[in-house]
Amino acid sequence: MSLQTRDFFQASPALLTGEQPSASGAANLIENCLGDVSNKTVLVVCEDPKYGWYDAAAPAAVSEELRARGARVKQLIVGPPQNQPNAVVQTAMNHADSVVFFARLGDQGRFNWNYKGPTCVMSYALNKTMLDGGYGRLDHHAMQMMKIAIDEVTIRACHIKVTCPNGTNFEGTTIAPSTHRGEVIINRFPLGISQPILNDGFCGKAVLTNYLTPTGSLTYDPEYLAIDTPVTAHFEGNRITGFTGAPDMVAAVEAHYADVADRFGLDAYNIDSWHAGFHPLMAYEGSATADPLRWSGTAFQHQRILHFHTCGTGPPGEICWMILDPTVLIDGVALWENGKLHPERFETTGRVLDAFPELAAAFAAPAAPCGIDR
Repeated sequence: MSLQTRDFFQASPALLTGEQPSASGAANLIENCLGDVSNKTVLVVCEDPKYGWYDAAAPAAVSEELRARGARVKQLIVGPPQNQPNAVVQTAMNHADSVVFFARLGDQGRFNWNYKGPTCVMSYALNKTMLDGGYGRLDHHAMQMMKIAIDEVTIRACHIKVTCPNGTNFEGTTIAPSTHRGEVIINRFPLGISQPILNDGFCGKAVLTNYLTPTGSLTYDPEYLAIDTPVTAHFEGNRITGFTGAPDMVAAVEAHYADVADRFGLDAYNIDSWHAGFHPLMAYEGSATADPLRWSGTAFQHQRILHFHTCGTGPPGEICWMILDPTVLIDGVALWENGKLHPERFETTGRVLDAFPELAAAFAAPAAPCGIDR
């Protein structure tokens, strides 16, 4: 156990009690991401539902719960993210004690480690159903503990091998990130993604299917590239060495990389990192084909999806590879096996299951839909 993990256990003994989950998703968010909000000003930034990502009911429920807890609530309706700071939002944030984003623009600055403003929470619960279902209600503190435990297992690994049914096959050794490297400055709610693993120590191939999608850092058009026939990306460390597959599809992939890199002055063939989703109750009920951008920006927490950050030298890059149903062997033991997380197989993650019976029950019967059917 690392010092970070040990300190978390020691500093938070209440987390080991196996307490019942919060009464609602809104309460779970507020209690476990914001704390005491009495007499505090909380800004709720809401993306206009007409853009098709968020509904109005989820932020309304959180705003109502905030007011019931004595907070002064200010709501701000915004449009989709752009590639420059939103001055109106920034001004409003300057007058708030904390901020809750039900808007994609809240995700854009997640790697700005120089940020000094109010506490920010980014909600990936897009609607009331997600907020008040198992995804939003599963105890956030328990999920924090599970994330730390998963990170502990992967960072301490001597050897990691990743495969998938489509032919992905790469392996290597974790390189421990420097301070703050690869982690974000916002509170993610719900929490369902492990710490990014730097790709420097890995080599092999990733078989690309379905879509190449943005990472949520910058916007561009076309927003995604449909992969009609699989393309294999070959890499050594943080360098993509080439793509193979049907010539027309390989040409389309190469052109997409060149286009995105040229727009923003990026190193097209750099791979920053990869990580896998682990939220057992994350379910994407829609179809990826209906809106690949929305699917990629939401379903990445699903334990059936592992994704890479590519195209750019700093996290998170600008092009995602979404790998379905990964098997992740940690020193020969599958932590993820065919898209299902098995925390019971490791002592560190197993202790979290023992501490939180509702978490153990969720992992025993995870949600199934991830937007893509086999």
